[in-house]
Amino acid sequence: MHELAVRESVGSFTQADLDAMGEANARFRSAIEQGDVGDALRADDELHGIPVAVASNRALAAVLAQFTPVLRRAERLRFSSRGGSASLARHDELIRLCAAGDVEQAAAVAFDIWHTLPTIDE
Repeated sequence: MHELAVRESVGSFTQADLDAMGEANARFRSAIEQGDVGDALRADDELHGIPVAVASNRALAAVLAQFTPVLRRAERLRFSSRGGSASLARHDELIRLCAAGDVEQAAAVAFDIWHTLPTIDE
């Protein structure tokens, strides 16, 4: 669903949106470095919430609101491990591609971010 949000929003981002994504990622970086999983989750939600908001797709937002709680355990696993650092690079790349207007590559990164979460069995 986040891939769809990115696809629908890339052409509509303002500089303020991109700056807000960058600021959220800076907070995410700080939280990961400090081992603060709660703050990392909040910053991650903010960063990924911007494409959702820009897409202005109520159905998409509703589906994400319904299923995000299900993903929390996998996100907590990633953000409390070395995998959290990998998210930093993916976020940086997502922001760069969104700023460049590269819909396909930005969507591919968004897909990768969410499809590389650890499974509950890991």
